[in-house]
Amino acid sequence: DACAAAHLDRRDLLARILADDPARVHERGGDGQTPLHFARSREIADLLLDPGADIDARDVDHRSTPAQWMVGIVEDPEDSRMSLAEYLVERGAATDIFLAAALGLTDRARSLVTADPRLLELRTSQGDYAEKPPSSYHIYQWTIGPNLTPLEVAAKFQQRETVEALREIAPPVQQLLLACHLGDRDAARAIVRANPGIVEQLRPADARALTDEAWADNAPAVELMLELGFPPSVASVTGPTGGNALHCAAWMGSVACVRALLQYPAGRALLESRDPSYNGTPMSWCCHGSRNCGSPQADHAEVARLLIAAGVKPSPELKECAKPMQAVLDAAAR
Repeated sequence: DACAAAHLDRRDLLARILADDPARVHERGGDGQTPLHFARSREIADLLLDPGADIDARDVDHRSTPAQWMVGIVEDPEDSRMSLAEYLVERGAATDIFLAAALGLTDRARSLVTADPRLLELRTSQGDYAEKPPSSYHIYQWTIGPNLTPLEVAAKFQQRETVEALREIAPPVQQLLLACHLGDRDAARAIVRANPGIVEQLRPADARALTDEAWADNAPAVELMLELGFPPSVASVTGPTGGNALHCAAWMGSVACVRALLQYPAGRALLESRDPSYNGTPMSWCCHGSRNCGSPQADHAEVARLLIAAGVKPSPELKECAKPMQAVLDAAAR
């Protein structure tokens, strides 16, 4: 079909398909994507756009345009479609603040934020980018990463000029969140000194940043935010919803994040906390994560040891953890 031909970069096949029926530029493939979502070259994009493909068509599952699908960091540079996303923007594709930040479109990003400074408060996976049943999260949840601000996106994609341009017009809160995200202790401390009470006055969405960083296994950020007084008890809104920072760090099997949290009274107070969605403790989240996390850096067995050493008594109900963690729990129960 047209989607497969676009994905395989087979111009010959796609040209024959469209010659027979030009309306197939609008057909739907996996996730309800159009052929343009699958395009891998300018030639394919042009072949689809010239007969009338919608450059801003939204897929069904993620409500995302072709350009938004193409933005992302991949292991093999030859698989990157970033330049194709930029080409679609040149051809008139709609550009939101995250797309502008990721592509390093500095003038466009500055213009967007100047017109609406609230754009800097947006986060991937939240608000308009969150789940909206019957569709799932916006594609940025996976292509860019969860819970990132526009400044953090520009930093992730190493768009230094865009970072500096946005930082110049960003309010202190957004500058602080970026400094924490990057683990820049000197910058973060300077912002806090210059703005007394800034952490205590954070809006809920910004106060959640510590939990978001724990969910992302960003230990330097978690350590810095704890030092500055960010609350670790604020519930997450993505992933297994409702968990606090200790829940999220335990699910990720993040030894460094859990160790950092347990060094502070506010973190230790969460040892037996339960999330509102599943009534689970950090230990039960660790168990579930041991089977489902998938991160090669995860060490759920060591996280379980840390929780037990901090005073958690393993529940006899936890019987389906991954083998290394289950061994820790069984040894503690004996």
